[in-house]
Amino acid sequence: MAKWVPLMLILLIGCAAPAAFAMPDLVVEHIELHPEAPMVGDLVLIEATIHNAGDGAAHDPFFVRFSLDGQEIALRSLTSGLRRGESQSLSVEWMATPGLHEVMIDVDTDVSRVEESDESNNVGSRIVHVQLDPEAEAMLENVKVVVATFDNRAPHSGFLYVGEGLSDLLAERLTDMGIRTLARFELDTVMQENGLNPADPSDLATAGRILGADILIDGAVTQIEVRESSLQLGFLSISGAKVDVHLEAQLINVRTGSPLSFLPASGSAEGSTGFSVDLSGFLAMLQSDSPDLCGGGLQTARAWYNIGESVPIGYRNAGTPGWFSIEITTGMGAFVKWLGWRYIDTDDCGLWYWNQLNSSGMQLNPGVYSAKVWNGTAYIAEVGFQIRPGLSLSTPPVSELTVGSPQFRDTVVGSAVNHAIDDLSTSLLHALIDVVPIVTSDQPFFESTMGTAWEHREGQIAAILPDGRIAINIGASDGVVLGEVFEILEVANVIVDPVTLEIINYDVLSRRGEMAITEVRDRVAFGEPIGDLNPSVGDLVRWIRP
Repeated sequence: MAKWVPLMLILLIGCAAPAAFAMPDLVVEHIELHPEAPMVGDLVLIEATIHNAGDGAAHDPFFVRFSLDGQEIALRSLTSGLRRGESQSLSVEWMATPGLHEVMIDVDTDVSRVEESDESNNVGSRIVHVQLDPEAEAMLENVKVVVATFDNRAPHSGFLYVGEGLSDLLAERLTDMGIRTLARFELDTVMQENGLNPADPSDLATAGRILGADILIDGAVTQIEVRESSLQLGFLSISGAKVDVHLEAQLINVRTGSPLSFLPASGSAEGSTGFSVDLSGFLAMLQSDSPDLCGGGLQTARAWYNIGESVPIGYRNAGTPGWFSIEITTGMGAFVKWLGWRYIDTDDCGLWYWNQLNSSGMQLNPGVYSAKVWNGTAYIAEVGFQIRPGLSLSTPPVSELTVGSPQFRDTVVGSAVNHAIDDLSTSLLHALIDVVPIVTSDQPFFESTMGTAWEHREGQIAAILPDGRIAINIGASDGVVLGEVFEILEVANVIVDPVTLEIINYDVLSRRGEMAITEVRDRVAFGEPIGDLNPSVGDLVRWIRP
């Protein structure tokens, strides 16, 4: 009997060996789209079926990455693993944009590796062609749209060129959808050449009309919230974040100046920030620079900068309101780069950021440089500064913080911004289809849809009550509705029709802020300020959204 014991042990070990070394093999079994042939603006469900084709179970949780055209759009997890022969489906929603796209599913990403019998078959992909609905394409083919620079109402976001970047991203997205979209810089140039104020919607509409556009899109970013968690080592950190971005936009008929539609939008993302340094440190530095930049005249925050640092430039305008631009030159006066126009009111401050690149996108060598203010006819101020050799560890490269740059798009903040732009562009597409008949007709929007002429949607502040409420001299008989939002403008040279008592003309000096209607009576309405507001009796109020 004893001589059989070794033989039995060998047989038992031999039988157990395959089970002990059996390994899983995770593959992408199916990728399905719902709908299968999406049109532009459709909300598409991307569903991936993951199958374990190996001889063993994947006991540990693993991740599945969903990517579109090489960019991650979601990371999903199978927390319970996957048994031998088992399949399980995961899904993510995507707002369809036009063109050919590659949907890629990567199983068991580098976030958490599972040891498999075959590590070469973890990726699946498929191509999807997204087109604009033929009827919508025909309806929109003769309509031209221009996107104004977004108003940045999230001033402490810490990112550079938020308004310009979002405007350009939206214009790019609308162009991809097949909509004829004019460039933002064309609108700015027309406004500068004609002395128009971008804070005045009627001036924006006028500029759009001069450009030959049919519809102006006037937008704002209301929030960029970055909630960080990081391992801090001085300025350097390994950081992750959850980001929420909120936008809003209104369509304006440039012929009548009347708003056609108001649209909110939002986007979120979560993951690694993608930035090389901690944002809070950079934010603190920007905020500490701001008082110096706007202290008076033309200034830079410091006299010198390391290679790769953003160079903030501020100009406080002590004269009349107008358009100003910055030119960067070498110490010998050779032109390097133009940084664009800013409209600056009296005693207000305009900010520019130079990324140390020339007009061809090349990094400039260390040396002495100058920033010059151009008012359209002459250089009125100049300040010099130095670029020193050596890389800075105190701030990230400016491209990482510039909205719209390739580096920014690869961050979690850029991902949230892209999701918000997707949301907004899709809403705008449907809104454009709805308003095209109005734009192409001769009848003003409010007369045709609300029974109230646009001119009646303007009034003045009649009183400011002790409890802070604002009383305006238009009410239900003029079409004012509970919950509507009016902007408050400081004006001069108000002209009132002596017979109808309607306001027929005025000059806008500044935009004070906004108010929301809380009570409506026949000939008067009451509202409360939105945010910080210092209104005065006589200020003009103008409807901007429901």
